Amino acid sequence: MQEHSLKKRYSIKLFANIISAIIGAILVAIVPKALGPVAYGQFVYLQDFFMKAIGFLDMGSSIAFFTKLSAKHTRKELISFYFLYSIAVLFIVLLFVYGVKSLGYSEKLLPNIPSEYIFMGLLFGFLSWFTQIFIKISDAYALTVSVELIKIGHKIASLLLLLYFVYVTVFDLHKYFYFQYIALVSFLLIISWLFVKKRIFENVFSLKFSILNLSKEFIEYCHPLVIYSIVGLIAGFFDIWLLQKIAGSEQTGFYGLAYSLAAMCFLFTSAMTPIITREFSKSYEKKDLENMRKLFYRYIPMLYSIAAYFAVFISIQSENVLAIFTDEKFQNAYPVLMIMALYPIHQTYGQLSGSVFYATGKTKLMRNISLFTQPLGMFISFGLIYILDFGAIGLAGKILILQLIGVNIQLYFNAKFLNFKMKSFVYHQIYSIVFFVVIAYISSHVFSFTSPLINFLTSGTLYTGFVIIGAYIFPKVFATNRDEINTLFLRLKNVTKK
Repeated sequence: MQEHSLKKRYSIKLFANIISAIIGAILVAIVPKALGPVAYGQFVYLQDFFMKAIGFLDMGSSIAFFTKLSAKHTRKELISFYFLYSIAVLFIVLLFVYGVKSLGYSEKLLPNIPSEYIFMGLLFGFLSWFTQIFIKISDAYALTVSVELIKIGHKIASLLLLLYFVYVTVFDLHKYFYFQYIALVSFLLIISWLFVKKRIFENVFSLKFSILNLSKEFIEYCHPLVIYSIVGLIAGFFDIWLLQKIAGSEQTGFYGLAYSLAAMCFLFTSAMTPIITREFSKSYEKKDLENMRKLFYRYIPMLYSIAAYFAVFISIQSENVLAIFTDEKFQNAYPVLMIMALYPIHQTYGQLSGSVFYATGKTKLMRNISLFTQPLGMFISFGLIYILDFGAIGLAGKILILQLIGVNIQLYFNAKFLNFKMKSFVYHQIYSIVFFVVIAYISSHVFSFTSPLINFLTSGTLYTGFVIIGAYIFPKVFATNRDEINTLFLRLKNVTKK
């Protein structure tokens, strides 16, 4: 099977992410307003609860599955085995929820959540996780271009369906779950058709393989992640549970909205993560540490700055952003967004730097790092949410602080493994943020219009212009040089002439 180049795969994944971000922005403008802060907060809590529960049962196995399949495509028994594992995950979660409801503990674990939504949230969480497994298979087989084009068409069709649900039917949380089911199941069916056409699913359901041997192989990779998953589950659940219990569904809704808006800044980094993980896996399989080091130097600082370009501006413009996307019911969420918008900046290191750990099987080290950072995060959450009663602001602050600490610990160990100096990356983190903050602040105070949208667009245009000029003067901000920038300008000039 002929593979597309890394640049082409990244370009099409990035383009698909841009379309997804535009559609995501429309969803953020429609759904929270249509549901209201309380119902939206209930959805956010259920989504977070079940994704964490399923993530715990995943225990890094999906990463192991992706890494092993990327390294050797002919191992189709991995697909057969992981489908069986997915069914087991669904069964265990169903059993757990049934037990919790039967024993009368649902209100303790899911405070202020009507029981009718609990199983709906469970199914949504499983389908969301299972969809990511299919995307991992496509990335492992380098089908990124085909799948991302499918995702674009599917996203557009899903948006039209949502508009029907919101403006034609009586829209409530039930209807929103039904919409999600239709969107996720239809996507799975379309991708399944592609896999059959590409012969990826050929004989996978009739292969004879040793479940015991594959279980041992996955356990060897994942067993350090069991403690990692347990600690992550406890810490993650504690955060959202404490916010829901102490501050209520409205504050959870504020947090969910801020997170959704901030997630748009993952535009570039999320497109690159599975692709670079695959490249790291292939390079490590060949023991080519030099290529791994080049990939790290080339892409991580650059993508960090690209994420910072978006995140800093959204943070500075948080009031205008909320005025554009929501109504007065969410106006008190702006300080939450101001903090939460900065989260994707260091998440770049969390995603891309963390991919080195997964590609090289350094799961024990990831576990040890989490044993330090996760309890620390719980301590910070308790102080900010319970003692200081900061609500969603407290949770956003905790996430930002912990992300900054965690990713730099990861960076330290990656620097040792790949043999490079960490301080240049740390300096880049600092001066690039200062660069964007100064430009965003100046750009946001040059004009003042009564319309939030006009304010946002004019400030954004000015901000982008200043960033382009600044990047040409200080190219190190984007981990590049003037020759590369000039080459890019020439290419853009040639494209516009055609």
